[in-house]
Amino acid sequence: MTKLPTNDAEFNLKQVLALMDYLSQWLIRSGVGYTEFSAALKPIFYQQALQELERIDQKPTISAISLLSGLHRKDVSAYKETKLAGKPLTEANISEPISVPSRVIGLWLAEGWGECLPFSSDEENNFEILVKKVSTERHPRSVLNELIRLGIVLEKEGNIFLQKGQFIPDPSLQEARKILIKNLQSHLAAGLHNLFENNQTNFLEQAVCADGLTEASVQFLRDQSLKLWHEYSLQLLKLASEKCTEDEGKLDASKTFIFGVYQHDREENG
Repeated sequence: MTKLPTNDAEFNLKQVLALMDYLSQWLIRSGVGYTEFSAALKPIFYQQALQELERIDQKPTISAISLLSGLHRKDVSAYKETKLAGKPLTEANISEPISVPSRVIGLWLAEGWGECLPFSSDEENNFEILVKKVSTERHPRSVLNELIRLGIVLEKEGNIFLQKGQFIPDPSLQEARKILIKNLQSHLAAGLHNLFENNQTNFLEQAVCADGLTEASVQFLRDQSLKLWHEYSLQLLKLASEKCTEDEGKLDASKTFIFGVYQHDREENG
């Protein structure tokens, strides 16, 4: 019989370390070792301790911050001085708004305009019009150049061809890592909200799991999940595009909606 952890902190630490198996693989393959990672974590733990003290309405003294974060008092003092000087503690904040090129592709799919558009024409459906529906501040040619760089579209004889097979970015590109992090952030934020803020409305955070399957059955389910996601995502893109247009210019239009899906299969442990 497996012995349960003796306290909640120990139990949760073990759960987080299960995630670290994957994160440490990512870091090591990217050339980041333990020393760099642990140093980068310090200001993050400092900031989270501040937020927790604010949540429980406790004064953020050096002792209190040190106790919650596990940081040495000298580190806490240094971070407090850095904040008082108005300097950033870390450059680890990678949360970014959805890029204009991504929104252009999303609208293209949502509108169902086919896989080829003229860059500019007298017809209503063209690439210039598409970009202007998303942003009047970005030049259509600049957006096109970025989509070409990412391999999402091709330009030939004044026409823009959508490369549907390129929607999964090349893992070697930084853009792919940004997309992965944004998805993981959203998933974890939803799950942690449901765990710790259970007096509020929960976010959708569920998965379908089936075991004891053959490879043929797994392949069938993979194919069906892709088919269902393709159909559903186009419907949701259409609705999201309509709401973006409806809310444009409203003073309280400050929220971001994110809906994600993933699929994974693995060998069962003996």
